[in-house]
Amino acid sequence: MKRYYAPSLDRGILDAEQSHHCVQVMRQAIGDLFAVFDGQGVEAKARITEIGKDEVKFTVLAKAPSPRAIHPVWLAQALTKPKSMDMIFQKATELGVSEVAPLQSDHSIAQVDDEKADAKVEKWKKLTIEAAKQCGQNWLPVVHPPVAPKDFITGIPKGAVKLIASLQHEARPLKTALREHLHGLKPGAPIVVMIGPEGDFTPAEIGQARSAGFAPVSLGKIILRAETAAFFALSAIAYELME
Repeated sequence: MKRYYAPSLDRGILDAEQSHHCVQVMRQAIGDLFAVFDGQGVEAKARITEIGKDEVKFTVLAKAPSPRAIHPVWLAQALTKPKSMDMIFQKATELGVSEVAPLQSDHSIAQVDDEKADAKVEKWKKLTIEAAKQCGQNWLPVVHPPVAPKDFITGIPKGAVKLIASLQHEARPLKTALREHLHGLKPGAPIVVMIGPEGDFTPAEIGQARSAGFAPVSLGKIILRAETAAFFALSAIAYELME
């Protein structure tokens, strides 16, 4: 069934972008059925009742809630080149990440200035919506504006599992760290993983994270590209959380 996004299901209206996709791309008409989700865990079966210039109106026939993850996963990703950063947002959505925080690491090739931050965040939000539409994900991740690593680590809630991918020799295997930290973890406690840019975080940034309680973890003997490291870590976490 064709699927769209509407933040308010009770309002019964697709916005201009979703309406264009529905009518112009998917060629749907009045009376047709589709699935629509609100990004907050609810999907509905709906029927088109009216088609306007820039909106499609619908009536909800049935709703089905999707439970929130017992342990939300947060990805703190150092900024990469725009195309790979876009892919990270898409794949993070598919893998059920709850929050994505882009990090302005000193080693990041790409940087986002304050004037462009809002536009970047809006672009990333649209990417998460499109990814969720395609993969059947009913929860949209929270997309944060870019911040420095030192500012991110100060906002982590108590009780969270805090991991930072590291190339240092003392880093423990991700599998080992996950199984140790997940044992007895209270419901609702987030799992936070920091992924560095090409060339890793700076020693100062790693030191700040470790001082804040982040455990360095290894993603294997092969040095991975930043986006590959994110996919690997998120997939490993999803596997360990799978019921």
